[in-house]
Amino acid sequence: MPAGSLSELQISEIRQLAKRADALVDASLSANTRRAYATAWRLWSEWCLGFGLDPAQADASWLVLHLTALTENRSVSTIELRRSAVLTIRRRLGRPLHLDDANLGEASFDAFLKGVRRTLGARPVRKAALLEENLRAAMFLLPADPGQERLRQLRNRALLLIGFAGGFRRSELSGFDLRDAALSADGLVLFVASSKNDQERHGAEVAIRAVPGAPLCAVTALRAWLQARGDTPGALFSRVDRGGHLTLGLDGRLPPIDPKTLARLVKRVVGQSGLDMDEFSAHSLRAGMMTAADRKKVPLEQAMQHGRWKDAATARGYRRHSSLWAGDFTDALLRDE
Repeated sequence: MPAGSLSELQISEIRQLAKRADALVDASLSANTRRAYATAWRLWSEWCLGFGLDPAQADASWLVLHLTALTENRSVSTIELRRSAVLTIRRRLGRPLHLDDANLGEASFDAFLKGVRRTLGARPVRKAALLEENLRAAMFLLPADPGQERLRQLRNRALLLIGFAGGFRRSELSGFDLRDAALSADGLVLFVASSKNDQERHGAEVAIRAVPGAPLCAVTALRAWLQARGDTPGALFSRVDRGGHLTLGLDGRLPPIDPKTLARLVKRVVGQSGLDMDEFSAHSLRAGMMTAADRKKVPLEQAMQHGRWKDAATARGYRRHSSLWAGDFTDALLRDE
């Protein structure tokens, strides 16, 4: 299709399609993946429109050009996500792309990707782990305020400590309903209705034992939050407005916090303690749990079960260098006898 051949009506329809691209992705994928694919399709669409192309009809060579342009300032993982998104949505539109048909001379598309990996490198970008010492500092930065900020501070304490103790993702923390929490003399059992590794929603239970008197006891923090929150149906970790009050949704339930709120909370408390907030995210809680478990010699299998990891290699990647110092190898190697 030659450049500039699209009518204003076609361009409008293409942009409307891009706005609802997440509906064209298989529902078996997670909500985060659908959103990422929708964003990737929207960017692909705008790129194609710049050349007067219909993104639903452009051939494979154009996708290769698009991905090649991304190598200037995007990571390998972003390039691969864009590729997957475009291929997936084109299949759903009934206009599949076959990258082996792209005009790459004698090279295959797989060879192109290998070249990208060699050029850009494939080192993953990992956020730092929020460790026990970081959490202790955070508790000092979240004092028990008797004023209008009390509700927010109680919720934030519980969020940080539950996130760390359970190794939860931010989507799981924001997704907990009040009904998902069961307290007993032993501690707390949280029901994870769905997660990244459980797209079919079988659910899983995570037990967190109470450690009364410990400054980082997640169960104590949750009890304090629930006492203030009350038994109104809705999200376990609900929103608190600027005035320090709970807000009800139109359905009479307490709405959940935005997952981004947790990310901002983690960044704020680590920034106040003098650390580089750019190195941390909400996922730092999950990495912190695994790193702390590794520090304390908890067997990998036990930590994987608690954190709901299915792949050992992935789980090991969450141990932020805590095992690199095990065994004091270089000390033994260089020590004078």
